Amino acid sequence: MIEIKILIIEDEYGLADAIAETLKKENFTVKIETDGERGEDEALTDMYDLILLDIMLPNRDGFKILKNLRQAKNKTPIIILTAKSEIYDKLNGLENGADDYITKPFHMKELVARVKVVLKRGINIEDTNILQYSDLTLDVKTGKIICGNSEISINGKEQELLEVLLLNKSNIVDREVLANKIWGYDSEAEYNNVEVYVSFLRKKLKILQSKVKIKAVRGIGYKLEEIK
Repeated sequence: MIEIKILIIEDEYGLADAIAETLKKENFTVKIETDGERGEDEALTDMYDLILLDIMLPNRDGFKILKNLRQAKNKTPIIILTAKSEIYDKLNGLENGADDYITKPFHMKELVARVKVVLKRGINIEDTNILQYSDLTLDVKTGKIICGNSEISINGKEQELLEVLLLNKSNIVDREVLANKIWGYDSEAEYNNVEVYVSFLRKKLKILQSKVKIKAVRGIGYKLEEIK
């Protein structure tokens, strides 16, 4: 099953570590950045499904990071974590593109609940074992693609690639995002790896005679498309 990755940008390492351990128990993959500039650079990789962002950070404050990410068209959901509880600060965060706002101190159970609510706006984390689009169904647990009465098995990178595309439905997924999510940001995988696995999947969709096609969007990435 594809990882759900969360970036924590928080300079209080003890708190950040406690949040990370709590989220790991919920089967999320977590990375911590304690510096504002490094945190922004990491967020701009587009490889995360959610960002937990503190406001008072060294080298760059959270409101500036939030503004820069949204100006860069980064759509990753962001939850602000801060000791600033004034209504002005809350409105400032929400009006500049934050998806939620939690004031310190908070209970870890509340944090987990808020994280799940925000994530569920993009993907259903309660039921990601069965993913569907048009006449195509992927059973994540068994690795089987089903179309009508036909099915075919996939695994490894093929399955991870199809999961990302299915989670995004008919939205375009950037090639770099695909490469980062499947091979990892520090991997030496080239973009042509994505093209190779897209080719593998296309052949299997053709065998299944599915209406779903993987369309290449020139210079950007890929998306699923239903052929009527």
